Amino acid sequence: MASFTTRDGCRLAYQLRGEGPLIALTPGGREAGAAVTALAEALAVKARVLTWDRRNTGASDVFFGGEGSEQEIWADDLADLLDHLGEGPAWLAGGSAGCRVSVLTMLRRPDVAKGLILWSASGGRYACQFLGFQYHVPYIMAAERGGMPAIAKTPFFAERIAANPANRERLLALQPGAFIATLKRWNGFFYYRDDAALAGVADADLERLALPALIFEGGDDIHPAAVSQALARLIPGASLLPSAWPPETWMDRFTGRAPGTVFELYPLLAPAILAFIASPRVC
Repeated sequence: MASFTTRDGCRLAYQLRGEGPLIALTPGGREAGAAVTALAEALAVKARVLTWDRRNTGASDVFFGGEGSEQEIWADDLADLLDHLGEGPAWLAGGSAGCRVSVLTMLRRPDVAKGLILWSASGGRYACQFLGFQYHVPYIMAAERGGMPAIAKTPFFAERIAANPANRERLLALQPGAFIATLKRWNGFFYYRDDAALAGVADADLERLALPALIFEGGDDIHPAAVSQALARLIPGASLLPSAWPPETWMDRFTGRAPGTVFELYPLLAPAILAFIASPRVC
């Protein structure tokens, strides 16, 4: 994998594959770019595909500086990475967190975007509460119990250290109070708002997007159909397609009722994505 250093000194790992229109592919959660390898390879038969490890994911640096929410910092990082590559503008694509980052990148840096490809759009009271807790609260509690050594021992950050051993010293150098304050601030991004169908993004901001958008309908507890339908209404000219998988199939994998990961479903999206970006209407 190649690497890029952001303006504030955070090293990001990334990979490019294939030739054709550029697609910047961001996974959900705090997963590494490798999580979407299967989809990236399916798209790379007709596209140039960027996958990347956001800060605090994969082999990239753990980094708790900067202003704004983690989601917004990820969006700025993606825009700067695309500038660095010099191959844009790109189709910004992703599900769940990848959906949020893609939308925020277009809003904050429209110059790097050719359009949006979104699925698993998260929003609503339950999803906002669930995601805010999942991203932040276990680590706030761990830091309050045992400081940064306890954070380094959590399964999530132990994986970050295994992928990038220098992350241990970065974590241990942080003051627990500052770490906790940062996560509490980031958690605010997920507070439910009546004027934000997509978690953390105002409806009024979606209405000012002016580039093509392909949206796949959601249907599970974290990504309700109503959220993707609202995005399709709010984003001018957006195209809405049915989900590429039944909602129960996603939930079975997400909850562990069935083997495999949700990311193994993603290649089912590839034919519609490739058809959309090749359409004369959006080229």
